[in-house]
Amino acid sequence: MSSGTITPMILEGIYASMDAIPGIRQLREAALERANTLGFPTTNDEEYKYTSLRSVSETKWNQGGGIDQFDFASHPLFGFDQYRVVFVNGQYSAELSDHAGLSVELLSQSTKGQALVGTLARIDEAKFTVAAHLGRLSKPGADVFASSNTASFSEGLFLGLASNEKLDKPVHVVFISSGANSASFPRLVINAESGSEAELIETYLSADDDSHLTIPVTEIFVAPNAVIEHVRVCAESLKTTTLGLVEVKQESDSTYRSYNVVFGSAIARNVINIFIDGSNAHTRFDGVVALSGDQHVDNRTRLDHVKPHCESFEVYKHLLSDHSRAVFNGKIFVHQDAQKTDAKQTNKTLLLSPNAEIDTKPQLEIFADDVKCTHGATIGHLREDALFYLKSRGIGDAEARAILVYAFAAEVLELIECEGAKQALESMLFSKLNPGR
Repeated sequence: MSSGTITPMILEGIYASMDAIPGIRQLREAALERANTLGFPTTNDEEYKYTSLRSVSETKWNQGGGIDQFDFASHPLFGFDQYRVVFVNGQYSAELSDHAGLSVELLSQSTKGQALVGTLARIDEAKFTVAAHLGRLSKPGADVFASSNTASFSEGLFLGLASNEKLDKPVHVVFISSGANSASFPRLVINAESGSEAELIETYLSADDDSHLTIPVTEIFVAPNAVIEHVRVCAESLKTTTLGLVEVKQESDSTYRSYNVVFGSAIARNVINIFIDGSNAHTRFDGVVALSGDQHVDNRTRLDHVKPHCESFEVYKHLLSDHSRAVFNGKIFVHQDAQKTDAKQTNKTLLLSPNAEIDTKPQLEIFADDVKCTHGATIGHLREDALFYLKSRGIGDAEARAILVYAFAAEVLELIECEGAKQALESMLFSKLNPGR
């Protein structure tokens, strides 16, 4: 499988001390051993068959530096009321953060039943809270880059919601990359106790147009009756490589809504796994990918229905221009005890160039006999009759195409309940599809 150990290829010179964060040395050692056992993946590995990471293995990465300022005011994602928590090259930035009214201090205050955000560097002060969740869902295992994150992250964020607590505005966690050939390992842990509710926006940006490597891991635990809306936005520079993992576990009567939006990066590979381990849970599991130039995005999703009377709806839409390429692999497993499951998966792709390409593979495996499950994939071009209809009403060819393309993808973004995030992403989508306008 491997072409060598991952440590010399990526982590040399930036590998964090095992003791940088107290209390997790054993977890780190297991992750490092697993990463080196798996080795650096190549296109000979089935999971990486369509995504070459040679450029990553041939680059010498460094930690990068901090930045003093970032133009949040002109970015649509920051034009609405929110708690903003910022990390630069994986390090918390108090100067760029703005979360007045939300506790971002001692993690030990989590025992007071308030919403709490704290850096993982304080884990020693609150290990009774955070250590129980860190690595709980993303254990050292099959994913070599997730294991590398666990072995190497030097900072991160823990968001703990107390029972029945409802945040008054979205928490926006922003990971900014900066500096040529900088690598970072963002870590995000969310624990939503029973009956709590929150809107979480997780955004990846670049401070410059240099080449970056971002290897993030996000763990989300959704307790009974809790509601989490999770909007994840990849809008980094077009020289960036992002290799991310999201692990989610839901319990009974919970709701988790996921929106994976990819506009940036040269290469992005996102693995999202959801494990529904409770009855009557609801899962929304969508994505929008808009690519141009030579961008390459590989989205891999897996959803496990383990308990009965749950429903899941997954819609992924791809807009591919120029020489861009996408990979989509969506798996749904309905386990033997998951009777009365209602699961639907749809993957639709609009090819806007004869040179654009997608490899899509929807998978549905059912081991229960009383379920309602469907899946499907479509790939096509703009409909000529729809174009004719718009142009016959005086709309120019270019504008008519823009309207149809925008409407195709915006259908997913309209499902986002966080109004500010929805409007911002619609604006970013329009700009992506109509550069210069």
